[in-house]
Amino acid sequence: MFSFCNSFLLHKCGRVWSFITLIQHCFAGLAVTSCQMCHEKATCLVFPGEHQRGDAFTAQFRCTCQEGFVGDGLTCYDLKICAGGSCCRQGYRWSSELGCVDVDECSLPEPPCSPPQVCENTPGSFHCQGPPGDDLLSGPPSGPPSGPYNFQFQCGSTRCPVGEDCISVGGTSRCADPCQHYTALKEDWRSTTNNGQYNGFHSDQYVNWQGWYRLFLGNTSVQMPERCVGQDMCGTTNPLWLSSPHPQLGDGVVQGSICGNMYGTCCYYNQNPINVKACFGNYYVYKFVQPVYNSAYCADANSTVCASCGVFDACVETNNTGWRCVKKVPELVCGRSFIQVGLPKVYLEDAGLDPFSAHMADSLCSDHQDGNVSVWYQVELMKGRCGNTLKTNVTHAVYSNSLLVYPVDGRNDSQPFGFPFSCVYPLETESSLDLPIIPYSPSDHLVVGVGPKARASMSLYHLSNYTDPYPSGKLVTLLVGSTLHVGVSVQESDAKSFVVILEDCYTTESPSYDALPRTYLIQDRCPRAQVTVEESGSSLRASFSARLLGNQIYVFVHCSLSLCDKTTFPCTPVCSRRRSRSVSTSTSLKPLTIGPITWVQSLE
Repeated sequence: MFSFCNSFLLHKCGRVWSFITLIQHCFAGLAVTSCQMCHEKATCLVFPGEHQRGDAFTAQFRCTCQEGFVGDGLTCYDLKICAGGSCCRQGYRWSSELGCVDVDECSLPEPPCSPPQVCENTPGSFHCQGPPGDDLLSGPPSGPPSGPYNFQFQCGSTRCPVGEDCISVGGTSRCADPCQHYTALKEDWRSTTNNGQYNGFHSDQYVNWQGWYRLFLGNTSVQMPERCVGQDMCGTTNPLWLSSPHPQLGDGVVQGSICGNMYGTCCYYNQNPINVKACFGNYYVYKFVQPVYNSAYCADANSTVCASCGVFDACVETNNTGWRCVKKVPELVCGRSFIQVGLPKVYLEDAGLDPFSAHMADSLCSDHQDGNVSVWYQVELMKGRCGNTLKTNVTHAVYSNSLLVYPVDGRNDSQPFGFPFSCVYPLETESSLDLPIIPYSPSDHLVVGVGPKARASMSLYHLSNYTDPYPSGKLVTLLVGSTLHVGVSVQESDAKSFVVILEDCYTTESPSYDALPRTYLIQDRCPRAQVTVEESGSSLRASFSARLLGNQIYVFVHCSLSLCDKTTFPCTPVCSRRRSRSVSTSTSLKPLTIGPITWVQSLE
């Protein structure tokens, strides 16, 4: 091995080395997988490895700084220029043998973190981690972390609030929000679509990273990719991508895992982790650190769509292939009797809005409930209540309103920020239209939700007062010639707007509503002979009576129903000898069935 190393050094450097120098250079520096990783002022030593097949060897490489330079081979410092530490960044100290080396703040006589916090040393800095549930700080649970967790930084003797870092502002280090104090990194060669083989290679290995950075492609804000990036892309040999999810707004500063693609393996090596923070306005900032190999941080070209998202939108990745804007404010729950609107505190507070100041279109409707994450407002599902509007067509009913939120500086002279919302309620039961048509609205901030479908029930009653029903699902035995008293009820909270109409009612010998033959009692909203409609088209209840004929062994009664908005359309059926339908617009409900009913000549 020594003869190989000696001949290599003689060939490489063109001069004879002493035996001591030879030993130092053969064993100094870092072992690497390729000579391309070595610093320009470093010598790449190549050693034969073990036999593979035949006479072939697996080569081994080691980077060592040339004479007049010190370092680990990946980074080399000029002894004349850097002597005394003039080349070292904050958080590093000078070593005459190794150059700039990291200061382990956690091993100082007076550690910077106070119990129960635990100090974790990082390149050029440190983190104070605390147990989960700490009021000011959260750290990793016992064992390997399952995802990103946030940190709290120290700035001199001051512990920065969660979400802030010790940042140099105007030449003075102080606790500040990295979302407001960052460097714009506008380098198009970082794009995930840029192939370094054609456009040249770049490296972040020797960049003097200081503070926080925001990625741009052109003038469009982008973010790091969360998926594997191909070899030689991002204008570098070994592209770096974020293997952990980006944090959510309000998570504070989290630690992100970085993977490097090398030799065609997506995560051939784990780069030193970086800090990441989600910022209001739909962008991220990154605290980049020096990579250990010849590599560079990537900018996801697909995430340019995120710059078009609204202020209260979140940009989320879809199937690891693209990005889309998803509204985050407000949260909407379309219930059967109430609509609930939740305002996430963190979004509004970061936007300078007071989530407790909101009210519906009617300013008197401002009652709210404070939750852990959101402030919730509620309005009854009724036309005109708290400014509710109602629009209906043949497929659905749409209740709309707006929640107005004011800036934190008060209501007097400030304009509110409006959050329009709509709840779409299908006018049919479960087996009819599965996907309602949601009407388009030009409002940028409209939030649309879908509510449950209407529920309907039908019963057979003993008497014409429709108060005493027969038990459902059980055989009912009646005398031939008896009168059937059938009642229908629909559950709909806005009883002032909607009514139910009997469309078609008929009997069959089968419990299936589409069975044949049929004997019609009501057809096209109009009763047949010996049938009397007591109520239809006037409320959410309907009823009719009919004579029981003895021409079937078992009788099942089926009714098709529809809902009609009486505030917009005429809903009362108009019947003549030709049984014409009214001009009202309504939507059919799933047919209802009662039975079986059988008949006897005598109850004795």
